[in-house]
Parts: sequence; structure tokens; C-alpha cells
Amino acid sequence: MINLDFDKIPASLCVSCKGTKMLCGKSSCPILAKFYSSSKLKLDVNHIEGSSPPSVFVGSYGYPKVRIGPSLPPVSGNTEIYERPDLWVRMSIDSIAGMRLSMYRGYKLLSINEASSPGNYLSEVHDLILSSKPVDAEIIYAYGEKRIDLSPETQPFGPGGYLKKFEHEGSSSDSTLERFYYDGDISANDAVLNLYGNTSLYSIEKMLSAGMLGKQKGRRIVPTRWSITAVDKIVSDSLIKEIRYFPYLDKIEYFHFSNIGNDYYISIIPGPYSFEMMENWNNGSIWTGNRGNIIESDYEDFKRRELNPSIGGSFFAAKLPILDHMKKRNIQGQIIVSRFIGNDYTLPLGVWQVRENVRAAMNKAEGIENIDQYFSIINLRKGIDLRPFSKTYQIIKNQRRLTDYGV
Repeated sequence: MINLDFDKIPASLCVSCKGTKMLCGKSSCPILAKFYSSSKLKLDVNHIEGSSPPSVFVGSYGYPKVRIGPSLPPVSGNTEIYERPDLWVRMSIDSIAGMRLSMYRGYKLLSINEASSPGNYLSEVHDLILSSKPVDAEIIYAYGEKRIDLSPETQPFGPGGYLKKFEHEGSSSDSTLERFYYDGDISANDAVLNLYGNTSLYSIEKMLSAGMLGKQKGRRIVPTRWSITAVDKIVSDSLIKEIRYFPYLDKIEYFHFSNIGNDYYISIIPGPYSFEMMENWNNGSIWTGNRGNIIESDYEDFKRRELNPSIGGSFFAAKLPILDHMKKRNIQGQIIVSRFIGNDYTLPLGVWQVRENVRAAMNKAEGIENIDQYFSIINLRKGIDLRPFSKTYQIIKNQRRLTDYGV
């Protein structure tokens, strides 16, 4: 029987782990096990035909040998939306889950180093990813693993299995992606930065994951969940180098957006760049259950950059759209993001929803008087005062001003 001793596991442990690190000592996550057991998907399949958006899955288990291969729904035609999280913002959790969990995966086990000199199979996967439109494909399984793939970082994937056969029809390639795929002299970082703004962020993630970017001899296959954070971080680091020379925002601004069980409260405050994110997993939310609220937070500024945030990839996913916003306006400031996760967020969907919901929030700014008003709004709506948890608040309140010295 599942979850008999679930209540004995501290909620803080589950929030830190999110089903990826097995911090509770169990061989599988008891929370995710509920979703596996309740899934109505046909898990035992031998053969799938459909149109890949295109899509690829790269696992992390067994690294530096990883499972890599195509993903496709049993649907033919224009399936592009299956791989376009930027189009999912107004969709329900059930709609997103139903769509993504129908993405059947096929894979083979490859060394990460094979990307430097791809064999026939990996070349076929690369050809699929370069496609400018959905591609009709066929998967025949040698045997399946009869489980779905859920992660706090990546969008969900449906059942998977080891490949006996993979075929896909020919398709025209995306010329922008193709240019950097065949450029074996440019670094992966520079390729990502050149592609960003000229093609979908999600296409860049797939290319980096499949080992399609970088200097040829140094190309490596990267697990999907790692590539997502890597792209967010590469672009964010570049943007921070630019905005540090921009003038300070002239007044404090407030942004809010609520969607699929997540509430985002954002403020940009005049001053030198800093970024703070607080995640509030409410009692009844996916990782806490009925074991109380858990708050985690991370902070960085120009002097100290966060490399391994306790809240994981959400930190980088939330930062990127705000830095994009700052660059467009030629401003810099001190950023606070407070994310509240409620019990309506019933399935881990990946950090794309953080990135896209924060991006949506930045469309409408409201003026507020001061940082205390920002926290008062949150306290009024959520019944919690986050000021004691905010490093940004403590720094601002402890700053000495010239007027303090009678100047």
C-alpha cells in the first residue's frame, strides 16, 4: 500500500527533494508514486505512430550513460503545441497534463561523449530536432518501462521504453538551428546567446540537451532537466553583465500574476541589481501534503552569484524574464519574487510555468509607495508576513542614508 508512513517524512525534506534526490531514503518518491498508480494512460505499449512536435527526452539516471530518444503523441498533424510551453499559460493543469503525458518516449542508452561524433541513431535524433515542423514518426519498443516521467524541472513525459526501431519522415530543417548545429567552432555558451531571441528558448534547450551545440570535440549529451537550467543561467548571466551599467529604476514597481495554482508577487526596487526569490509551499500543496507550510529562499547580487539555489531551477527560470524586461527598459533594480504554491497545483509541471507566468506578470506594472507596501499586500492576501524571511528587506531597512548623518 502506498504512502503508509508518508506523514513521518518531514515536509521540508520533500520540498528540498521534489522527488529527485530520494532524501527520504526510499527507492522511489512516495508522492510521485500516487500519480504513477492513478495514471489512466496505457502504459504497456509495443508500437506508437504520430507526429513528433519535434521532441526529445534525455534522462539523468546512470549518467554518464543516459537514455536519449524521440518523444511523440499518438496523434498526426500539427502537434507543435505539445512542445510550446509559452502557449500553455492559460491552459488548465488537466489539459497540460493530458497533453504531455500522451508524449510516448523511446530511447537508447548512449555515452554522453557520443555527441562529439554522432553515430547513426544519434544523427537521426538530431535530424528530428532540426525539423522546422512536426515530423511523422514511428516507435517500436524492444520493451517498455511502464512508467511516466515527472520532474520539478521538466515538463511531464508519458510512458517510455527501449527502442527496437525508430523511423521518421524527412522534413525541411530550421535554418537558424541548422547554422549553429554545423558550426563546430563556436562554444556552447556563445551558440546559446546567439540563438536566444532568434528562435524558441525551448528549441535551444533541446539542442543543448541532445549535444548539438558547442565545439565539436567538446559536445556532450546533457540530461533534459540540466539543460533547461543551463540555458536559463547562460542567458541570465549575459543579461546581468549588461544591466549592471543601466540606470536605477526611478520608482518602486509591483507585479502580480496568478495561474494553475501558483501566485506570483514581484517587485522591482530602485538600486543596484539583486535578485531574491521566496517559494511558499502552502499546507496541502503537492510536496507538503497536510504537514504545514514550508518557505525557502535564495538571494544574489553582483558580488555573490547564486550557483546552487535551494529552490532549484525555479530561481533561474524566474530571473530570466525579469532580466529580459529590464533590458528592454534599460533599467536595473533590486528584484523580489514571492511564489505561493497552493493545493490546486496537483502535478509537477516543470519550471517552464515559473518562467512563463513571471513573464506574463511583467506585462502590467503598478506603482507602490515602498517595500513595506509590497509585503503588506502579500500579508493581506496570503495571511503571512514574509519580511523576516527576506534578505532584500533586511538590507534596505538597514541601509544608512546621508540624512542619517545630518547631511
